[in-house]
Amino acid sequence: PSLSFSSSSLVCPQLRGPPDAALHEGLLSQYDGDSHSWQENYFVLLGDFTLQWFESEEALRKGCEPRGSTALSGYLLLPSPSEYAKWLGDLCQGLAGGSPFADPPGEFPFFLFHPFRRHFCFCAASAGSRQIWRAALRDGIRYRSTELQRRDSLEAEAFLEAVRFYRQERGRYGAGDLLLGPEPEILGNVLMEDLLPVLRSQVLPSIRGSERRRQQLWLQFLQGVYTLILSEIASEFAGFQKEKDKLQSELEKKIRPDLDQMLTLKDQIASKLQAVVQSPAESCCGRGVEPHLDCVMEELMRPVSSGVEAVRSLFARRVDEIIGLVRSSPVAVLQKELLTLGRTSWRPEVMHLCYEEADLYRESLRGLEERFGFRGVTSLVLGAQNLMQQLMANATHTFQQLSQQHLGQAAGRHQLAQMLGNVKERVLKKFDHDSSSVRKRFAQEWLVQIFLPFLLKHLESGCKL
Repeated sequence: PSLSFSSSSLVCPQLRGPPDAALHEGLLSQYDGDSHSWQENYFVLLGDFTLQWFESEEALRKGCEPRGSTALSGYLLLPSPSEYAKWLGDLCQGLAGGSPFADPPGEFPFFLFHPFRRHFCFCAASAGSRQIWRAALRDGIRYRSTELQRRDSLEAEAFLEAVRFYRQERGRYGAGDLLLGPEPEILGNVLMEDLLPVLRSQVLPSIRGSERRRQQLWLQFLQGVYTLILSEIASEFAGFQKEKDKLQSELEKKIRPDLDQMLTLKDQIASKLQAVVQSPAESCCGRGVEPHLDCVMEELMRPVSSGVEAVRSLFARRVDEIIGLVRSSPVAVLQKELLTLGRTSWRPEVMHLCYEEADLYRESLRGLEERFGFRGVTSLVLGAQNLMQQLMANATHTFQQLSQQHLGQAAGRHQLAQMLGNVKERVLKKFDHDSSSVRKRFAQEWLVQIFLPFLLKHLESGCKL
């Protein structure tokens, strides 16, 4: 039988959240800074991507309080001591204290780094365990860090624009990786950006002791300042949220009677500004941007295209496995496999090979920071991974929906397998069409994010007022 569906049927209304159950759990060795020793704890990554740890698995099962917990937003997952030492050296400028962690008890360490929050050093029992934990934690970092970007609402867009304009007024163009996390954390990042040079000049010289001790105290001090700032901001932001609806209603009443006149005036002002800015902007673009556009566009397209191709291959392979089961398994098994397929986009141990393609940006775009002041590579990587996850969710959702329609129509196993094969080909065809357009749009949007701050900075002296 022929299959047909509309052009919109491959698109889920919105990526559904992760499952409620724990995403991963198990034993890890963790370095304890207070006792300066390694301790074995039982870690659980919850469905909301909060990481908790307990004294033992038994303590978890008994309902005991966790020893600690942390949200993963804003963290970097680092694979080696040398990589961690590099980031630590940038944060502790002028201090050569080395790593604050003792040598790990095994061969499989990995690190969680945040400039203003507690650092974590873990050691897994095997290479396989480390790989699974890293995939799960990377997923948690991505999900929590891109909360606003995935929300796709006017409110979220307005908030992010307000932060950009705040920094622009201070001559800082391009917010980069400051815009990761929920609203209070983003505001905290911006405030710490203002404070850090002051703290480095006024507080760091007064810290006494050995280099390692000074480094330890400096990290503790930064974490204490950030905790205090975040607490104040979160409290004020929660209070503002309660007032917001009332303020918005009052603002609408003021604006609505004059809206047409305001929009006309806005267009007139924009036209005058464009006349002033156009010539220097075109000149700057011609000299500093256009010669690099093709090269950067190519570098933007390559990793995201490789990742999307990996998503396509993974989806096709999983569907082929399901079709293979049709000939030897009852319908109940097929239903279960379809349900499992629908969760693929939330299975980091399955998706990690696709996501790793986006990590290529860290090397391929390394020169952009020095040349154009672009400091948003982490946001770019996470954005590409979000795109891959959304495409997988769309494809599996569509395959599920269409397959369910045909489960009761097939006269036998052979016909059912044929129907599922037809569904697979239709979904892949639509996947190819959609992924081509979203990849191009993704790359074009990031071209703007890379070059617009550079352009604004060069126009500042003549055009800012």
